[in-house]
Amino acid sequence: MQESKSKNDANLYIVATPIGNLEDITLRALRILKEVDYILCEDTRVTKKLLNYYDIKTKTVSYHQHSSISKTDYILKLLKTGKNLALVSDSGTPGISDPGGKLVEEVVNNPGSEVRIESVPGPSAVTTALSISGFPTDKFVFMGFPPHKKGRQKFVKEILENKYTTVLYESKHRIIKLLEELKKFQVAELELVVSRELSKMYESIYRGSVEEILNELNSSSNNLKGEFVVIIKK
Repeated sequence: MQESKSKNDANLYIVATPIGNLEDITLRALRILKEVDYILCEDTRVTKKLLNYYDIKTKTVSYHQHSSISKTDYILKLLKTGKNLALVSDSGTPGISDPGGKLVEEVVNNPGSEVRIESVPGPSAVTTALSISGFPTDKFVFMGFPPHKKGRQKFVKEILENKYTTVLYESKHRIIKLLEELKKFQVAELELVVSRELSKMYESIYRGSVEEILNELNSSSNNLKGEFVVIIKK
C-alpha cells in the first residue's frame, strides 16, 4: 500500500552521507539535516565533523547497534509526538550493513505509528566500488561483512558458489585473513578488485588475482589502513 503524507505526520529521513570526501553530499541532504528536529547518529562524534563543516546546528541523538530498547522507544516517542528525524550512519547509506535498518523495521512495524519514511539518497561504498571495478554489474550479490569467527568458512564457500559479481566489506584487521582464506580454496583464477579508503586522500585500488593483491597489501603497512570493499568477478 502506498504511503501518503498528511499534515500531522512525522517524517523519518534516511540520509546518505559522504563515505570519505565531505563534499560528496547532496543539497537536499544538507537541507534536511538543517530542518529536522534531531539527527540520529551511529556515532555523534563522527557526524559532528560533517555538521561542523557545513555549520549545521541541529541536535544529535546517538543510535547504534548497542543501543538499548529504551533508546528505540525514545525515538519512537519523538516520532509519535510529531518530531521530524534524520537517520545517518558514520558514512554512506544507513541500513546497508549498519544498525539503521533495524530502526526502520521498528518504525514500519510499530502499531499506530503515522510516520513517513523517506530516503534521501547519496553515497554508498557498494555502488561506488562497483562503478570503478570494470566487472559486470547488471547482476551482483552484496554480502556485507564476513563473520569474525563462527560461520566464516561457510561464508567464504558461499562467496565462491555465487554466480554473479560478489561484493563484500572487510576491516583492516581481517582483510589479509580473507584473502588467505580465498587462496586456501585454490581459486587462483579469480579476478578481484579491492578498494581502500574510497573517496579519501589515500584512496587505493588493487586489481588482480588473490596472490597479486595479497603481495601488494603485504608490501607496506600503510596498505592495510582503512576500510576495504572487495569485489570478486565471476
